[in-house]
Amino acid sequence: MEPVPVRCRVPTLLKRIGKDQQWLADVTGKSKSQISDYCTLRKVMNIRTAVLIAHYLTCTLDDIYVWEFRQ
Repeated sequence: MEPVPVRCRVPTLLKRIGKDQQWLADVTGKSKSQISDYCTLRKVMNIRTAVLIAHYLTCTLDDIYVWEFRQ
């Protein structure tokens, strides 16, 4: 079985703290297009990026994605 991200929770987490993707791009040093790609699952962030984003969103690493196991 392989874990596959099925939804990115970053937009919801940003809304919870009253921030937007541009703010997240600015504080993480990532481009706004990269943040958008992560939010729409065009790209899956690596573990370092996920930890960095979780830090700024004051959440856990598990909060970043909804995962599903597939064969």
